[in-house]
Amino acid sequence: MNIFIKNDIINIMNKQIYADRMEKIQKAMMKEGIDVYMAGPSANLYYLTGYDVDPDERMFLLVLPKNGEPLIVANLLYKGQAIALPVKKQVYWRDGDDPFVFLKSNISMLNIKMNTAALEPHIPSFISLPLQEVFNETRFLLGDSLTAPIRQVKDDNEIDLIRTACQKSDAALSTLIQRGSSWLGKTEIDFYKELSAEFSKNDMTSFGASVQVGENAYIPHYITGTAQIKKGACLLVDFWGRNNGYFTDCTRTFHFGEPSEEFKKVYAIVLEAHYAACEKARAGNTLEDVDIAARSIIKKYGYGDNFTHRTGHGIGIDIHEGDSVNTGVNVPITPGMVFSVEPGIYLNGRFGVRIENLVAIRENSTEVLHKFPMELQVIE
Repeated sequence: MNIFIKNDIINIMNKQIYADRMEKIQKAMMKEGIDVYMAGPSANLYYLTGYDVDPDERMFLLVLPKNGEPLIVANLLYKGQAIALPVKKQVYWRDGDDPFVFLKSNISMLNIKMNTAALEPHIPSFISLPLQEVFNETRFLLGDSLTAPIRQVKDDNEIDLIRTACQKSDAALSTLIQRGSSWLGKTEIDFYKELSAEFSKNDMTSFGASVQVGENAYIPHYITGTAQIKKGACLLVDFWGRNNGYFTDCTRTFHFGEPSEEFKKVYAIVLEAHYAACEKARAGNTLEDVDIAARSIIKKYGYGDNFTHRTGHGIGIDIHEGDSVNTGVNVPITPGMVFSVEPGIYLNGRFGVRIENLVAIRENSTEVLHKFPMELQVIE
């Protein structure tokens, strides 16, 4: 069953999927000695209930005890949306009520223990602090240890949503690059706006991008500006967006006009590092193995100090989630993981090159989710 309500606020695929996810959290709670898990509007709430909405000043909480049924506590304003959620027990407070006293009263009536409570880490302080005041005998913890390991392993439906997001993003970038030299004289922000429009045409949300011309590509987390696209300069495009709640993230680096020998050399090194990292992105290896593979290639050619970030990150409902693909992260790669592979080299005052794809780990193989060509494209 699929239910889509205005702007995909609620996406209920199959109620049993959400019940299974909450049961996994409850098992982890029992193991860690946690009585209650609480989540407000966030990626974790979306993962557990299908409710995708931005937080506001009104308290909205999923209360999941380690034993028994979950509870939704929300303002009456949200009843029309929340009623479709896969949570039977729902109680509503009204404007003018004290929501925290209301919450405590309902938890008491349901005999839910509150010795130890884990909070979803994005609950704002104007919610979390009053919670701690009202439940002043409760020990509060961050709830990442409960949700992160479970969310890191995607099921086939989740991977399919990410795959579709990647296909749509590939198509959007291809449409723009096909315009070729018509981009000359236009700006980074012009490219950004056109790419955003293409994402919207494909029903993608949460678009973001870093569009970087020439020496601006030296800065890995550059904020798109007004630099002009010109001959003799590279164009690095790092862009992302969501398809039905799941992200894609991709980077390609192009060059307008014939590149220098140094640029071609650096591009070839980054591409070699990318392939080496993908070879290690297999079940049975570790995330550290992937990072070392990319870093070793770049270091071999003398550019080790110019690769200034991790090789990748997990992705899913959040653009960055789960463990990093980095040296020191000895986390085993397991089927169901999806993460980026994005080595880069950045030369101050000259240019930067980064090539990024998402990969999905299968039992006996690795699927590259992006199909946009990785070879250097020179736009005349």
